[in-house]
Amino acid sequence: MVGYSIFSSVSRKGRDEMKLSTKTRYGLRALLYMAERYDGERAVPVGEIAKEQHVSEKYLEQLFIRLRRKNIIASVRGAQGGYMLQKHPREVTVATVVDALEGDITFADCLSGGGCRNKGSCATHDLWSRLKESIDDILEDTTLWDLVNKSGNGAKESPRTANG
Repeated sequence: MVGYSIFSSVSRKGRDEMKLSTKTRYGLRALLYMAERYDGERAVPVGEIAKEQHVSEKYLEQLFIRLRRKNIIASVRGAQGGYMLQKHPREVTVATVVDALEGDITFADCLSGGGCRNKGSCATHDLWSRLKESIDDILEDTTLWDLVNKSGNGAKESPRTANG
């Protein structure tokens, strides 16, 4: 699989900064909004998410296609329709979300599927490799539940939601 950078470079006041892509930022914000309201039964309308998160409804729909394909969310039709998490927020890792929206994370071309011609003599290859491994570990160890509870919002423990 070819890796993609989830970062873009932006210039501010003469400095370049790395910034997460809008797909990752907005997709994660939308999922956290759903996680805060998770009860295993109620779907959240995309219009509500878009309004509350200040994101275009059309853009969210594009992101939700990717998230549905990876079975992170499901769409519910009808008057009470919208989207809901397929699993309890405790079971959805940020790594799964990033993979669904972006694919594999890469920081340098040498870490993608093509390999590295200068691996043996490159002074930075090990740095990029360790950085990728560290970020992968953090994303894999962090769930939507973790993020919601750290923010002090939403999905509180209840018998109905405790076991997924």
